Amino acid sequence: MKYILLSNLLICCFALTRCAQRAENKNNTKIDQIFRQFDSTNNPGCAVAVIQNGKVIHNKGYGLANLEYDIPITSTSVFDIASVSKQFAGLAISTLIQEGKINLDDDIRKYIPEVPDFGKTITIRHLVHHTSGLRDWPSTLRAAGWRWDETFSFADILRMVKQQKELDFIPGERYSYSNTGYNLLAVLVEKVSGKSFKQWTLENIFQPLGMNSSAFLDDASRVIKNMAYSYFPADSGYSKASTALTAVGSSSLFTSVDDLIIWVLHFNNQIREKDPVYLRMLDKGLLNNKDTVHYGFGLGLDKRGPYQLISHTGGWAGYRTVITNYPEVDLSIIILANRSDFNPSNYGNQIADLFIEPIGNNTSLADTIQKLPPVSLDTNLAKKYTGMFKLGNGWYVTLTLENGQMMTQANGESKFPMTPKSPADFWIDAYGASMKFLTNQDGGVDTLIYKTNRAPRINPLVPGADQMNIYAGIYSSEELSTAYNIDTDGQKLWLHHFRLGDMELMPDPVTPGLFNSDLGRIEFDQVNGKITGLRLSGGRIRNIRFERK
Repeated sequence: MKYILLSNLLICCFALTRCAQRAENKNNTKIDQIFRQFDSTNNPGCAVAVIQNGKVIHNKGYGLANLEYDIPITSTSVFDIASVSKQFAGLAISTLIQEGKINLDDDIRKYIPEVPDFGKTITIRHLVHHTSGLRDWPSTLRAAGWRWDETFSFADILRMVKQQKELDFIPGERYSYSNTGYNLLAVLVEKVSGKSFKQWTLENIFQPLGMNSSAFLDDASRVIKNMAYSYFPADSGYSKASTALTAVGSSSLFTSVDDLIIWVLHFNNQIREKDPVYLRMLDKGLLNNKDTVHYGFGLGLDKRGPYQLISHTGGWAGYRTVITNYPEVDLSIIILANRSDFNPSNYGNQIADLFIEPIGNNTSLADTIQKLPPVSLDTNLAKKYTGMFKLGNGWYVTLTLENGQMMTQANGESKFPMTPKSPADFWIDAYGASMKFLTNQDGGVDTLIYKTNRAPRINPLVPGADQMNIYAGIYSSEELSTAYNIDTDGQKLWLHHFRLGDMELMPDPVTPGLFNSDLGRIEFDQVNGKITGLRLSGGRIRNIRFERK
């Protein structure tokens, strides 16, 4: 009898194991289908890993790591994971807090006196939760004359901080994602530990965990073994994207999917074990008005559907990366891509929907429209959609019909194609969102809906040549150590910079004296009818002052 019971038990266990294997194989097949378009011997692609219940159930590369030598992407290919790096700076800070070496409410000038005294205290807490008011270095250095295809060094970033003249806002007043803040956290680790940030993370994180392919890049000339090069789409296929960045703390961690699997398993285990260092990383921030900031120590903290979501994305040069964790169902997803036309969040969500049924069933209106088949464009109807619409304060979109294709262009951005899904609904893949046009009683179109924004049509102001002439002159910024020359050709206003070249200043369609450009929003200052200077804002920088000579 015992033998019969044991045999039946073994049979049941074997059957359950076979069922689990079949389910796993089925999901692996579906994951392969999601990334089938990248599984090519001609194009860059991605490396993907899925971990569930502490077990790696998918780990595979798709496409090429190096187009010159036809080297395929594997789980050992090394990528720059860009802003996904921030969680390791967050771990370093949480560790120093646990060791009693720093306090979250310490003034950062206690450790980094090189940071200017802005008359308001910036704390470590402000840096961690992106509420410091410090300018973000990509937009700031770009405005100073850096080109995207050249080196952005850690020293450049620190010089920029030392020269900042005023904060974008009072610390704690609002959330504004700041790479600069995480670079200063790396400096803080160096000041407190007496070791470089790269060395501290090697000795305290990567080497103890056996993440032997992982290291922060602090020298752009260093050779990186098994590196997946980054690319962007070009007419001939793909071109190389420059990766000369050494922004340790905020970015510049080179690592592989195999190493990140080790990290994710360790991170999830420490959370289960209630390790205070790791639990602290999940603490959300608070603004001065007590509103919650859904960002912890280098980690985005939110929900997707009914589930808690711990995640971060990254993007630099041609790299696009994401790590997502769903702790309630013990599911983690890692995606590292080396092509700039890749949307890691979108593909991460597609994988999650294979494993978390309720999310897949709760499709949004955008999901529904995206999945609709394309329809033929009615060009006569599309002509009614062309023009300018106001999406928000200082945020406009211009719609054009070009060679039978609807195109959308937000101020200061590139043009992107729109795919018709119905006579009134369009999907914009570059935005990951839809637009819906509303027809009025007269048959005209004076409103569109973008995501949840209701955008009215506007008739833009067009200043004459005499109105533009008053802005001509040379404008210099002490903070950026650079100058802009602005003039007009009689029809348009132009900004000229020795390194950045020529850029059109497009007049704001509503506000006189306000212009949009590839650098951001430019607002001219006027005193007693005379132009005295300008202020540059855009993205994560506000009101950088230029004086008119």
